[in-house]
Amino acid sequence: MAIKRKRDASWSELGSDPLECILRKLPFLDVLRFKRVCRSWFSVAENYVSSPCYSPCFQTPWLLLPSDKEDWGEKYDDEEEGGLCFFNLDEKKEYRDVCVCEEVYEGRCVGSSHCWLVLLDKTANLSVFNPFSGARIQVGSLTEEDLEFTDVDAYNLKEEPQVFVPKAVVMSESKKNKNMDGVVLIYGSRKKLAFCRHRDDRFIELDGAHQPYHDIICYAHMVCALSQTGSVEVWDFSREFPTKVMDMTPSFPLKTAEFQTSFGDLYSSQFYLVESCGELLFFVRLIGDFVDGDGKLVEEEDLFNDEYIQPYKTLLFHVYRLDPHEKKWVEMESLGDRIVFVGGNHSMSLRVEDCPGCVKDSIYFTDSYWERMNEDYSYGGHDIGYYNLRDGSVNPFYDIRLWKMKPVPFWILPDGS
Repeated sequence: MAIKRKRDASWSELGSDPLECILRKLPFLDVLRFKRVCRSWFSVAENYVSSPCYSPCFQTPWLLLPSDKEDWGEKYDDEEEGGLCFFNLDEKKEYRDVCVCEEVYEGRCVGSSHCWLVLLDKTANLSVFNPFSGARIQVGSLTEEDLEFTDVDAYNLKEEPQVFVPKAVVMSESKKNKNMDGVVLIYGSRKKLAFCRHRDDRFIELDGAHQPYHDIICYAHMVCALSQTGSVEVWDFSREFPTKVMDMTPSFPLKTAEFQTSFGDLYSSQFYLVESCGELLFFVRLIGDFVDGDGKLVEEEDLFNDEYIQPYKTLLFHVYRLDPHEKKWVEMESLGDRIVFVGGNHSMSLRVEDCPGCVKDSIYFTDSYWERMNEDYSYGGHDIGYYNLRDGSVNPFYDIRLWKMKPVPFWILPDGS
C-alpha cells in the first residue's frame, strides 16, 4: 500500500513562534532582510521589533550617502529618485538594499538623531523619517506667522534649506528612547532657536539669550544649546512649557581665540556641543578655506600659483570640557575611551568598545559647511574623515572619488523598529 506524502510546507506558512525564535538570533541587517521575504514574515518581524522583548545590539553609526558614485549630485539636483546606501564603519562595507530612499529625495535633510532623519521640503513642512523601517512622522511647518523671518531667510528656506536650518535634532526622553517627542532646531540668519512638540503642528521660538547658536543636543528631557561665544543654555522639556534651568557664560577658550586672531583669514570654524559621560564638551572644528594637493593650507596670494587647489578641508580640532564650578572651558588632550561623531547630525559620544572598526581618541566628522556647500558645482559634502586627538592627524575612513556629494552624508544609528 502506497504511503501518501504530505506536501512540502511553504516557508511563508511558518508560525510566529518559530519565526520569532529565528529573529532572536539575527543581527540588525538580517532582520531587515527577513522583513522582505513575504508579507507574513514582514508582519511577524514588525510585531517582534515593536515588542518589549526586542533588544537590538548597539550598532556603530552608519554613514548615509548617495550610492552611485559616478552620479553623485546629478539625480539629487534634478529631483529624480536616486539610490542611497549606508557605509558600515565596522565592516568598511556599503549596503544598498536596506533602506527606503524616496522620502529623502522629496526633502532636504537638515539633521539626524538616533534612527531618524529630519527632512524639510520645499513647502517648509518638516518631518522625521526612519529610512530603515520607512516610518515617517509629520512634525510641523516653518512659517512667518510663527517665527521671525528676514528677506534672506525667506529665500534660503526655499532655495538653501540647510543654510536656513543648519541643525535640527529629535527630542526624546533618553538616548536609548527611539520615540519621537518633537524637534528642536536652529533657524534663520540670526541663528535663533525654535521647537515643535509631536502633534502640536507649529513651531515656537525658544527664549534663547545668546544667539547666534551653533549647536543643540537633547538628552533626558533636556535641550542644551551652544552659542557663538561659547555660552551654554539648558531647558527642561519635561513640563508643559520648557523652562530654562541653566544659563552659563564661561570665558571663550583662549587657545581658540588666539588661533582665530592669528589665522582667521585662512580658516573657518564650526562649533559642536557633545554630552559625554555626564559632562558637556565643546568641539571647535577648524577648516582650511583652501588647501594644496598635499592637504596643506594655501594663503590667498598663492591661490593662482599652485597647480592644484582643493576646496575647504578640516585640518584641526580643539576640544574642551565645561567646568561648571569654575565656569570655564578646560582643554582636553584625550577623549579617553570615547569617540565622537559630529556634522549635521545630533553630536554624540560613544564608547570605543561599542564601535569596532573605529579608532580610539578620534572625532569622526561629516561635511556641515552649509554656507559653501553649493557655491560650486564641483565640490560640497566632500569634507569627511576622522581627526585623531592623540597625534593630531586627519585621516580618511571612506574612499571619496568625487568632490560633489548629494545628498550630503549624515551619521545615523541603524534601527528598523
